[in-house]
Amino acid sequence: MKFDNASVLFFLLASGALLALELLRHRARPWEPGDRHAGLAALAMLIHPFAWWIADSLALKGDLTAFFAFDLIAACAIATAIAVDVPVGKRVTTIAILGTLAAVALATGALQLPLQGIGITAPLMASVVLCTIFIGTAAECARNARLHSIAQGPVSLLALLSSLAAALQLLTGMLSMTAQANDVYGAPLLAATGVAWLLIKLLLFIALLKLSSARHAELSDRVSRQLVAKANAATNDLLVVTQAFYQLPGNAMVTDDGGRILFATAQARRLLAYPETKDCVLEDLFLAVQPSGHQLVRALFEKPDHQAELMQIRMTRVECGGQGYHLLQLEALAFDYGMLRGLLVDSRNDAPHEATGLLDHHFAIAAMADGWFRLLDPIDRYAASGVFWDKLRILSGSDSEIAHLENSITSVSEAQGWLRLRTGGGLSVTLRKLQTPDYKLFYRVQMTLVDDVLQASANAPCTDNRESLR
Repeated sequence: MKFDNASVLFFLLASGALLALELLRHRARPWEPGDRHAGLAALAMLIHPFAWWIADSLALKGDLTAFFAFDLIAACAIATAIAVDVPVGKRVTTIAILGTLAAVALATGALQLPLQGIGITAPLMASVVLCTIFIGTAAECARNARLHSIAQGPVSLLALLSSLAAALQLLTGMLSMTAQANDVYGAPLLAATGVAWLLIKLLLFIALLKLSSARHAELSDRVSRQLVAKANAATNDLLVVTQAFYQLPGNAMVTDDGGRILFATAQARRLLAYPETKDCVLEDLFLAVQPSGHQLVRALFEKPDHQAELMQIRMTRVECGGQGYHLLQLEALAFDYGMLRGLLVDSRNDAPHEATGLLDHHFAIAAMADGWFRLLDPIDRYAASGVFWDKLRILSGSDSEIAHLENSITSVSEAQGWLRLRTGGGLSVTLRKLQTPDYKLFYRVQMTLVDDVLQASANAPCTDNRESLR
C-alpha cells in the first residue's frame, strides 16, 4: 500500500478540521468513556499518515510498515467505544477476542515465513493482521448495533466501514504478493488502495463523530425517560394518596394560607351538599363564620332544604414544601338558638348604615344588632308591637312594598324589597327564610340605608317598581 503526499495532506487537514469543529461545537460537554475511546481511535488513525507525510516531506528513508500498528489500535478502540455500554465482562471479552485474532494472524504469518520465504513480506503481514482485526471490529459493531436505539445508524455505518476496511486490507495483501511479479500493474494498484484506505479512514472519522453525538443524544433521551418515569411514578403515587384522602371517612378540607379551599373529602362534600369548592373560602360556603377559640371556628350552614345546621370547624396548620396549609375538620353541632343568635347577630359589627337581626316564625323580632336601634331610636321605644312589618311601617309609608315583601317571603326562601323612608332616602330590606331541625321557621334580616344621592348614582328603578306593585 503506497500513499500520495497530496492525498495524505488532504486527509490530515480534513480530519483536523472535523475534530476542531467537533470540539468547538461540544466544548462545554463533559467527556465520557465512549468519547475517550472514540477520540483514541481518531488520533491513532492519524499517526501513520502523519508519519508518512513527514517522512516524504523531509525525504527520510525508512520502513513505515510498523506504524500500521496504530491502525490496529484504532480498530480496537472503535470496538471498545461501541461496547462501552455493555457490562465490563463483555468489554474484556471483546478486547480479548480481538487480541486473540491478532495473535493468531501473527503466529500464522510467522509459521509461513520459513515456507514462503520472501513471498510473505512485512507489509503483507500488516495487511493480514489489520484484515483480521477489522473483521472482528465489524462483527463487534454488528453485534452491538441492536443495543443502541438512537446510535444504531452510526454503529451500523461503523460496521459497514470496518467490513470495507477488512476487504481493502485483504485486497492489499493479495496485491502485495503479486506486486514483485508485475511491477507495471502492481504499483498503481497499491497507490489506489492507499487513497482508498485514506478515504475509509476519513469516513471512519465522520462515523465516530456521529457516534459521539448520537451517544450523547441517547444519554439525554435515557435521562429524560428516567425523569419522565419518575415523574409518572410520583404522579401516580400522588393520585393514589389523593384518592385515599378523598375517600377518608371524615369531614375534612384543606385550605392554603389565604383560606382558599384546595381540597375536600367525599364525606365533607356530601355533608355540604356537593358544593363547588374551587377557589372558594369558608364565607362562600357558610352563611356565617365566627371564631370560637384557639383553632376553632363555628359556622352556620344552610342545607338545600333551607334547614340551618350549626358546625364546628377545627383547624390544624400543616407545613409542606415550605408552604403553610390548614386541615379543616367539620363537626356537626346540636342546634342551639343562642349559638345561632351569636353567629347571626351578636357577633356582627354592622356599619352605621346597616342593620342585622332575627325574626321568629311569627315575624316577631327575636334579636337585632346595634344598627337596628340606631335606625329606630327613639321611635321604637314608643311602638308597642314587636312584629317586623309594624316596625317597617313606622319607618316607611310604602304599604304596598311592605305587603309585597310579606307575601313574597311566604312562598320563596329569600325576598328583597326597597322602602322609601319618611325622613328621606331609602331602605333595602332582605329576608332569608331558614328552619330549625324541628321544622320551626325563623328569618334572617339584613337592611341597608341608601340616601337619595347614592340611589340616583346607582340609577336603580326603585320608584318604577313600587308604582308597578301598586
